[in-house]
Amino acid sequence: ADKAGLQQQDLLDVLDLGAMANPMFKLKGPSIIEHNFPPAFPLKHAQKDMRLAIALGDETNQALPVAAAANEVMKRAKEAGHGDEDFTAMYDGTK
Repeated sequence: ADKAGLQQQDLLDVLDLGAMANPMFKLKGPSIIEHNFPPAFPLKHAQKDMRLAIALGDETNQALPVAAAANEVMKRAKEAGHGDEDFTAMYDGTK
């Protein structure tokens, strides 16, 4: 939203109106906008699980390019000090 010049809340409102509407956007969206990531599931654990999934993909010869890209974003967010915050802190890894 930011890079496109959109207000983040406007994006959440639009997503809530269509097929992309889901409880996770409602639950986590406001915290993401505020850059407030109280841990429900720490990013460091989510990234560990993602790493394990990618390793399983490697073992089974299954490409997981989206998971690999998400893992890189999680790693950047961890390096920025967000490892103990909620997994939604990976949003800051996209900057």
